[in-house]
Amino acid sequence: MRRRLPMALFGLVVWVLAGCSTATGAAPATPGANQADVTFSQQMVPHHQQSIQVANLASDRSASEFVKATAAKIVKAESAEVRTMTGWLQSWNAAVLPAAGHAGHAMPGMITEGQVASLQNLSGAEFDKVWLPLMAEHLRNGVAMAKTVLSSGEHAETKALAQEIVENQTAAIDEITAQLP
Repeated sequence: MRRRLPMALFGLVVWVLAGCSTATGAAPATPGANQADVTFSQQMVPHHQQSIQVANLASDRSASEFVKATAAKIVKAESAEVRTMTGWLQSWNAAVLPAAGHAGHAMPGMITEGQVASLQNLSGAEFDKVWLPLMAEHLRNGVAMAKTVLSSGEHAETKALAQEIVENQTAAIDEITAQLP
């Protein structure tokens, strides 16, 4: 009997410690989700936050109604998606990465700090001339990220959101591309 108690306590400690591993960013404990799902949301949240930041510049700086309308659609859609993915990350006990500090890093699809600064110093037709191809490229990178989780993720809701991102951002890229000279 005395040997069973220490073994039972040891087993309990191992079980508790194993349960804590998700707080460090390991695969979520939620059924049907894997590390690819976590990584997607951790990368897409700052990617979307940067899209929103750059899109918000258009309301004051753009001369084009098309650019302003496209930017407004991006802000609306991606703000909702950020809230959704942040909720998933929190439920998975995974870190939510901030947008600040990622510009220019090796993270896929981020606009450099220099490019953002350049946009902040432009207005009118010059702003639009830089904004359109920059946003199209940023959205292309988001589509690539979404396609990756479609092939490697397991979380049904993540995959559904990724499919929406592929469809909506591909349509936006096509519209933007049609506006390029």
